[in-house]
Amino acid sequence: MRKYSSHESAHLASEMKNHVKLFRAQRNFYLTGFAIFLSFVIRRLISMLIIQHELELKADEIIKKAEDTVKMAKTTVLANTFQNSEDIEIRNKLDLAEKLVQEQKLRINELEQEASMWRVKYEEIKCNLNAKGDD
Repeated sequence: MRKYSSHESAHLASEMKNHVKLFRAQRNFYLTGFAIFLSFVIRRLISMLIIQHELELKADEIIKKAEDTVKMAKTTVLANTFQNSEDIEIRNKLDLAEKLVQEQKLRINELEQEASMWRVKYEEIKCNLNAKGDD
């Protein structure tokens, strides 16, 4: 690609024709570069959305497992309340299951915060791209 400044004295029509070709070449070069850049940005956004979706699915699965564990512990406690030695063991399991539920709820909150952080970054990038597109 050449620059516009040329010190050759040529015919005006051929010089204009060369300038038009040069303009089109530069325009096509910049459009191609911008399209490649946008393809990378779109690919990254899609991968971030997929990761966010996977994290949400994992969080839901963890919650379901924790709730099932708590339900199982509660039913076990109710079934074995008359046995004193087993009662203590079941209470320990119940406490452990409730701690697990609390830990999983904290983990879910962390995942939700991370997902919202990615959402904010996505919106910032989107706004930046829209602002650059308007210029």
